[in-house]
Amino acid sequence: MELPTSNITGLLPLGPSIKGLRTEQPLHNDLDRVVCMGGAWYWFPSSYWLPRGYHLQFVRELGGVDGHLPGDFVPAKASGSVQKSTSVERPDFNARNEWEPSHAIELSQCDYAVDIEYPMREEPGLARSSEWQQVGMCHSVLDPANTSVLARMVYVPHVLAWMAGQRQEWGQMCVYERRNPIA
Repeated sequence: MELPTSNITGLLPLGPSIKGLRTEQPLHNDLDRVVCMGGAWYWFPSSYWLPRGYHLQFVRELGGVDGHLPGDFVPAKASGSVQKSTSVERPDFNARNEWEPSHAIELSQCDYAVDIEYPMREEPGLARSSEWQQVGMCHSVLDPANTSVLARMVYVPHVLAWMAGQRQEWGQMCVYERRNPIA
């Protein structure tokens, strides 16, 4: 396993990797391909990194999403201007971090999904699903439930971490593709 140089991840570098998704395949039903995020949505908060013809959506089934998720702007064509599209007050937004079902879709509607697998946990994930296959893009992420606070804040070499009882446990954040594309 490659050792990271920092425990500060912010936005994960999966974005540029996702730009390499297959764009030569025809899109189903003339719609965008859908890339879904679950509980780790805050590591990939923008559609900017997606290739043309791909759209970011959120899925509750991929774990840990119980608060308010980002939503799409009203298209500038529909509102008349970019300024109006970003300043329109919408009833599906709230300031209380309450779950809003209209901001998420079902996993069955996704062409691609980003999921985290933690070896120390027994939660089912896409890596264990026969419907999905990894498309070769993974990055190591700290497992916050099984890594001490100190080991999450500062990188400690493995030998010193073991001696000090400050082990770092890692998971893999990967991009998965549906084995049988949506018709």
